[in-house]
Amino acid sequence: MSFRRFLIKRTVIAAILTLVAVSIIFATLRFLPSDPFSGLVASGSLTPEQVADLRAMYGLDEPIWVQYLKYIQNLFTLQFGLSLTQQRPVSAILGPALLNTMVLLLPALVTTAVVSSLAGMYAGWNRGSWFEQSSIITTTFFRASPIFVTGILLLIIFSYGLDWFPAFGMRSPVANPQGLAETYLSVDFLKHYILPFTATVLFYSGDFLMLARNSVVERKGSEFLKLHRAKGLSEMEQLARAGRNSLLPLVTYFALRTGMLFQGVITLEVVFAWPGIGSALVDAILNQDYPTVQAAVFIMALAVIVMNLAADIAYAKLDPTVEAGDV
Repeated sequence: MSFRRFLIKRTVIAAILTLVAVSIIFATLRFLPSDPFSGLVASGSLTPEQVADLRAMYGLDEPIWVQYLKYIQNLFTLQFGLSLTQQRPVSAILGPALLNTMVLLLPALVTTAVVSSLAGMYAGWNRGSWFEQSSIITTTFFRASPIFVTGILLLIIFSYGLDWFPAFGMRSPVANPQGLAETYLSVDFLKHYILPFTATVLFYSGDFLMLARNSVVERKGSEFLKLHRAKGLSEMEQLARAGRNSLLPLVTYFALRTGMLFQGVITLEVVFAWPGIGSALVDAILNQDYPTVQAAVFIMALAVIVMNLAADIAYAKLDPTVEAGDV
């Protein structure tokens, strides 16, 4: 029963946070000094009467509270409406963009979580070694550097300097893939994929390495390891047991970082001209495309809130004292 109460409480908090997040973006866009159609009158592209008709078509002439209620209803039923600039459904714009972002980010996050966590455990078990010192220095450097700086550095070296990889986009301009296999499993895609994938792995490697390293350091002198040592277990077997008991912070951080990936990748997608949700959001903001901006921010906010909820649940399942203390 206590876990059910814990789950209900966390779900209600997540719903409230989602409502607050989408309300803020609604207010921010509506209180800008101009709307998407203001420039059309000044440039002479449309008459004031035509602009008024457009505003009525998109419901921008209705009272703010009416717009807000329709906005909330549409978001939570996943009816994102039409793009003001592209004149097609927002879902048709953001759907492929979201898939492109996930194809870039999820494999990169899984890779860095596994590799960096294992490296961090080994570094923590061998404190003071050259491996520990060099790994901490290297990963801290890339974590302290903004991800777009790392991306630009990779472009300068491997695209413009060595000419090993293409600089921009997800595929060559002449490519016309048909289906998911040709789109994401081709050699052309792989060449465009390597640099942004590497930049993402380098940026997030420091977090997982330090979490794993610190967890192993804390457990190295624990009583249960002394018992295993007395039983004659080898160093690697002891490390495996210490690492297994260090998974709790790694699992929860992985969930949190998964939700926050969309925000961190915006600048990376701009640097590499990767056609993901970050690039779509930047274009929509520049064009004051309300429906697209609202939908993109809603997806990003929802990802953060849902993964925070997943982290809370995972933590409560793996460590029952958290659940008991919360309730």
